[in-house]
Amino acid sequence: MWISYAAVALIGAMVALAELVSRYRDDPSGALLSVPAALYLAVNAGGAVAALWMVTQFRWTFGAAGESVAFTQVLVAGFGSGALFRSSLFNVTAGNQVIGVGPSAVLTVILSATDRAVDRGRARIRSKVVGEIMAGFPFERGADALFQYSMAALQNFTPAETKVVEDRITSLRSGREATLPEQVKSYVLGLSLQALVGEKVLMELVASLRPILDQTPPAEQVLLDALRANGGSEPRKLQALSGLQLFEFSRVLDALIAAGRVSVDTASGREIVPLAKAAG
Repeated sequence: MWISYAAVALIGAMVALAELVSRYRDDPSGALLSVPAALYLAVNAGGAVAALWMVTQFRWTFGAAGESVAFTQVLVAGFGSGALFRSSLFNVTAGNQVIGVGPSAVLTVILSATDRAVDRGRARIRSKVVGEIMAGFPFERGADALFQYSMAALQNFTPAETKVVEDRITSLRSGREATLPEQVKSYVLGLSLQALVGEKVLMELVASLRPILDQTPPAEQVLLDALRANGGSEPRKLQALSGLQLFEFSRVLDALIAAGRVSVDTASGREIVPLAKAAG
């Protein structure tokens, strides 16, 4: 009999384990070593044991006969308790939040505590590791390359995960986060990708990209070289000559104008961007 209880406890714990691993894919082992996670596993295992006790007390066989009765009871109690613990008797709406009342409320509280405990512990480690990996990484020149490289390295990205990172990069370039220092943008990008690919993969990807990016001249230099080679040009033509993407071209041009290295001439009725006299 004790073998049946051990087996059903293992099934209950494995169901909870799979749920935790799916939530903390960047470092599942770190999540499982927290106290709330251990409590979460114990509650699920205990629920499965309690379910098996009820099944045996009421002698429910679920249509099985002979030697298969015990096996069927263990499976039903193990997986059935998981479904029961995640169910709600009814829902209560409080403001904009829907709260389930029932066994699921217990697991929700424990799971929320696990989230907070893991996030606090992981935040300190992740910020330190990602800070070391992304130190000196050029966000404007390297963000797209690192993102595409990450997608190619791990081919199990879902469209939703891809969109989250794409939206973050867009926000860092043209959204409300565009004014952040470039190094901070690199840190944010690293944290976003690290959650998907993990620390070791991110470290390898960044290390392999650094020599290539170091050989690429800064966008400011590319734009100035295009101006020196072609003289004053209209902004649209200048962007095509420089080969810079529109958002990067606009950022670099604004920075060069603010620094007094280029100017904007509208005397001819057209907007022309020549080198400033001091920069010539």
